[in-house]
Amino acid sequence: MKIKLKTLAIATSLCSVLVLAPLSFAGSDSSSYHRGHDKGYHQMTERKLAKLTRRLDLSEQQQNEIKKLNSENKAEMDALKPVMDDFREQMSILMSAERFDEQAFIELRVNNQATFTSMALARAKNKFAIKSVLTETQLATYNTMKKKRSDSNKRHH
Repeated sequence: MKIKLKTLAIATSLCSVLVLAPLSFAGSDSSSYHRGHDKGYHQMTERKLAKLTRRLDLSEQQQNEIKKLNSENKAEMDALKPVMDDFREQMSILMSAERFDEQAFIELRVNNQATFTSMALARAKNKFAIKSVLTETQLATYNTMKKKRSDSNKRHH
Protein backbone atom coordinates (compact mmCIF):
# COMPACT_ATOMS: atom_id res chain seq x y z
CA MET A 1 0.00 0.00 0.00
CA LYS A 2 2.15 2.86 -1.28
CA ILE A 3 0.85 6.35 -1.93
CA LYS A 4 2.45 8.59 -4.48
CA LEU A 5 4.04 11.61 -2.85
CA LYS A 6 2.64 13.91 -5.53
CA THR A 7 -0.90 12.65 -4.89
CA LEU A 8 -0.43 13.17 -1.17
CA ALA A 9 0.84 16.73 -1.71
CA ILE A 10 -2.05 17.58 -4.04
CA ALA A 11 -4.67 16.12 -1.71
CA THR A 12 -3.16 17.89 1.30
CA SER A 13 -2.99 21.19 -0.57
CA LEU A 14 -6.54 20.84 -1.81
CA CYS A 15 -7.76 20.09 1.69
CA SER A 16 -5.89 23.08 3.08
CA VAL A 17 -7.31 25.42 0.47
CA LEU A 18 -10.88 24.18 0.72
CA VAL A 19 -11.14 23.72 4.46
CA LEU A 20 -8.59 25.79 6.23
CA ALA A 21 -8.20 28.95 4.17
CA PRO A 22 -9.07 31.96 6.22
CA LEU A 23 -11.86 34.08 4.86
CA SER A 24 -12.14 36.65 7.57
CA PHE A 25 -12.69 40.35 6.96
CA ALA A 26 -10.81 41.82 9.87
CA GLY A 27 -8.84 38.87 11.08
CA SER A 28 -11.73 37.49 13.12
CA ASP A 29 -11.24 33.97 11.90
CA SER A 30 -9.90 31.75 14.64
CA SER A 31 -9.55 28.62 12.55
CA SER A 32 -6.59 26.45 13.31
CA TYR A 33 -5.04 27.55 10.06
CA HIS A 34 -3.19 29.88 12.41
CA ARG A 35 -2.62 27.14 15.00
CA GLY A 36 0.54 27.77 16.94
CA HIS A 37 0.55 31.41 15.93
CA ASP A 38 -2.25 32.64 18.17
CA LYS A 39 -0.35 35.53 19.71
CA GLY A 40 0.96 36.83 16.41
CA TYR A 41 -2.37 36.14 14.76
CA HIS A 42 -4.27 38.26 17.27
CA GLN A 43 -1.66 40.97 16.96
CA MET A 44 -2.30 40.92 13.22
CA THR A 45 -5.99 41.39 13.97
CA GLU A 46 -5.14 44.53 15.90
CA ARG A 47 -2.97 45.75 13.03
CA LYS A 48 -5.78 45.13 10.55
CA LEU A 49 -8.22 47.01 12.75
CA ALA A 50 -5.70 49.85 13.13
CA LYS A 51 -5.31 49.97 9.34
CA LEU A 52 -9.08 50.02 8.84
CA THR A 53 -9.39 52.71 11.52
CA ARG A 54 -6.80 54.85 9.76
CA ARG A 55 -8.04 54.30 6.21
CA LEU A 56 -11.75 54.51 6.97
CA ASP A 57 -11.50 57.04 9.80
CA LEU A 58 -13.48 54.77 12.13
CA SER A 59 -14.94 56.36 15.22
CA GLU A 60 -14.18 54.90 18.63
CA GLN A 61 -17.74 53.56 18.76
CA GLN A 62 -17.27 51.80 15.39
CA GLN A 63 -13.95 50.33 16.56
CA ASN A 64 -15.58 49.00 19.72
CA GLU A 65 -18.47 47.52 17.75
CA ILE A 66 -16.07 45.76 15.36
CA LYS A 67 -14.06 44.44 18.32
CA LYS A 68 -17.28 43.14 19.88
CA LEU A 69 -18.33 41.47 16.61
CA ASN A 70 -14.91 39.89 16.22
CA SER A 71 -15.02 38.64 19.80
CA GLU A 72 -18.44 37.06 19.24
CA ASN A 73 -17.21 35.49 16.00
CA LYS A 74 -14.15 34.10 17.76
CA ALA A 75 -16.40 32.47 20.37
CA GLU A 76 -18.44 30.82 17.60
CA MET A 77 -15.30 29.58 15.87
CA ASP A 78 -13.80 28.36 19.16
CA ALA A 79 -16.92 26.26 19.72
CA LEU A 80 -16.17 24.48 16.42
CA LYS A 81 -12.47 24.01 17.20
CA PRO A 82 -12.75 20.52 18.80
CA VAL A 83 -14.63 19.20 15.76
CA MET A 84 -12.06 20.72 13.39
CA ASP A 85 -9.19 19.35 15.46
CA ASP A 86 -10.78 15.89 15.21
CA PHE A 87 -11.22 16.35 11.45
CA ARG A 88 -7.56 17.32 11.04
CA GLU A 89 -6.45 14.33 13.10
CA GLN A 90 -8.55 11.99 10.97
CA MET A 91 -7.22 13.68 7.82
CA SER A 92 -3.67 13.23 9.05
CA ILE A 93 -4.27 9.53 9.63
CA LEU A 94 -5.84 9.22 6.20
CA MET A 95 -2.94 11.02 4.54
CA SER A 96 -0.29 8.97 6.33
CA ALA A 97 -1.71 5.70 5.02
CA GLU A 98 0.32 3.75 2.50
CA ARG A 99 -2.45 4.08 -0.09
CA PHE A 100 -4.84 6.93 -0.64
CA ASP A 101 -8.39 5.88 0.25
CA GLU A 102 -10.55 8.09 -1.92
CA GLN A 103 -13.79 6.81 -0.41
CA ALA A 104 -12.60 7.49 3.15
CA PHE A 105 -11.57 11.01 2.12
CA ILE A 106 -15.01 11.66 0.62
CA GLU A 107 -16.78 10.24 3.69
CA LEU A 108 -14.65 12.33 6.02
CA ARG A 109 -15.50 15.49 4.07
CA VAL A 110 -19.21 14.63 3.91
CA ASN A 111 -19.35 13.83 7.63
CA ASN A 112 -17.79 17.22 8.45
CA GLN A 113 -19.73 19.28 5.91
CA ALA A 114 -22.04 20.74 8.55
CA THR A 115 -19.02 22.05 10.47
CA PHE A 116 -17.48 23.58 7.34
CA THR A 117 -20.81 25.23 6.55
CA SER A 118 -21.12 26.55 10.11
CA MET A 119 -17.65 28.06 9.91
CA ALA A 120 -18.34 29.69 6.55
CA LEU A 121 -21.68 30.99 7.82
CA ALA A 122 -20.07 32.47 10.94
CA ARG A 123 -17.42 34.23 8.81
CA ALA A 124 -20.01 35.55 6.34
CA LYS A 125 -22.28 36.82 9.13
CA ASN A 126 -19.31 38.56 10.75
CA LYS A 127 -18.26 40.23 7.50
CA PHE A 128 -21.82 41.41 6.89
CA ALA A 129 -22.17 42.69 10.47
CA ILE A 130 -18.89 44.59 10.23
CA LYS A 131 -19.95 46.17 6.94
CA SER A 132 -23.20 47.28 8.58
CA VAL A 133 -21.17 49.27 11.14
CA LEU A 134 -19.66 51.38 8.35
CA THR A 135 -21.17 54.54 6.87
CA GLU A 136 -21.91 54.62 3.14
CA THR A 137 -18.72 56.61 2.51
CA GLN A 138 -16.63 54.21 4.58
CA LEU A 139 -18.20 51.22 2.84
CA ALA A 140 -17.38 52.70 -0.57
CA THR A 141 -13.77 53.25 0.53
CA TYR A 142 -13.61 49.72 1.94
CA ASN A 143 -14.95 48.25 -1.31
CA THR A 144 -12.30 50.20 -3.24
CA MET A 145 -9.60 48.81 -0.92
CA LYS A 146 -10.99 45.31 -1.35
CA LYS A 147 -11.05 45.64 -5.16
CA LYS A 148 -7.45 46.89 -5.25
CA ARG A 149 -6.38 43.97 -3.05
CA SER A 150 -8.26 41.52 -5.26
CA ASP A 151 -6.78 42.99 -8.44
CA SER A 152 -3.31 42.86 -6.89
CA ASN A 153 -3.78 39.20 -5.96
CA LYS A 154 -4.91 38.35 -9.50
CA ARG A 155 -1.74 39.88 -10.96
CA HIS A 156 0.46 37.84 -8.62
CA HIS A 157 -1.18 34.51 -9.42
